Amino acid sequence: MIITLNLQNVGAGDNGGTSTLFHSANVLSKLGHHVNVVSDIENRFTWFKLDGPRFIYTHKDDYPDADVIIATGVGSVDRVLRVPKAKGAKFWWIRAHETWITRSEDLFPRYKNPRIGKMVNSECLRGFIWKETGVNATVMRPGLDFDVFRPTRKRDWKGKGDIVLGSLYTERPSKRFKQVPYIVAGLRSKGIGCRLKLFGTWEEPISLDFDEYLEKPLPDRLSRLYNGIDFWLAPSRTEGLHIPPQEAMLCGCVVIGAVGELNGMNDYIEDGVTGFLVKHPDEAIGILARFAEDEDGFREKVVEVSNAGTEKIKSFGDRKFNMNLMVEHFKKSL
Repeated sequence: MIITLNLQNVGAGDNGGTSTLFHSANVLSKLGHHVNVVSDIENRFTWFKLDGPRFIYTHKDDYPDADVIIATGVGSVDRVLRVPKAKGAKFWWIRAHETWITRSEDLFPRYKNPRIGKMVNSECLRGFIWKETGVNATVMRPGLDFDVFRPTRKRDWKGKGDIVLGSLYTERPSKRFKQVPYIVAGLRSKGIGCRLKLFGTWEEPISLDFDEYLEKPLPDRLSRLYNGIDFWLAPSRTEGLHIPPQEAMLCGCVVIGAVGELNGMNDYIEDGVTGFLVKHPDEAIGILARFAEDEDGFREKVVEVSNAGTEKIKSFGDRKFNMNLMVEHFKKSL
């Protein structure tokens, strides 16, 4: 099958969203498909590379003929809609409700457009679009690399000292990273020792107190970071799916996420079962304090949550499994 991924006008760069698309393209290529990645940003990405797919740098609509062409963000939808049939059956892989790019009032009519098939990366996002528009999109997750992200140490937390916290560092306000240092300060005010480990695509922050920061780490190095962390803090409330918490859970971290209707973490965090969901960072401080003090044997409960979280992410399947599902979806739709 010939598949074109359209990244024009979607903010391609050294970021998590583009990384997921490149990894998906690589897997599709390894499965024997001919993959084109079209972008209006030159391929100077340093965090990840294409291995097999053809990269096409253009600001025009001159795409190669294909079986399928996929809009990967709202910015590329109109471009995909206006190409002739020879460029491929038209799909939109909706990976977030992109209100930082345009208004909901502009997104909803595009969701309703019958000329393009809709795929979403989470059940949460599918339910939101159904509620708002009556459009029933197909859930199509990207999957993760199970051979890279896996636990490498036993987590029983017996005789535990400092709590090691981790989080994605970002300066985007929608990610609500400011809650992370708030939680750290709250724990220390209670006399609870904790350390903070971070990764991100931004330069190392100079105004934060942290133990370790990795800028654009390769997957193996990122897995080692996760394996040295006890709790992963994910305060964002507006995510299509959110990849870092899933990677962390595969490595045995316990995720403390945020309550939110449009939060893809709802797909895999069941409060108190596969992770924890909180409305306010003070609730996160309370959970971590219970862990530090082992209140009512809480650490044993946390071990159960860690194991259940890992199994939950595994149940979604790896990248190869999910890309095969995507291809089968295309075949049924053609």
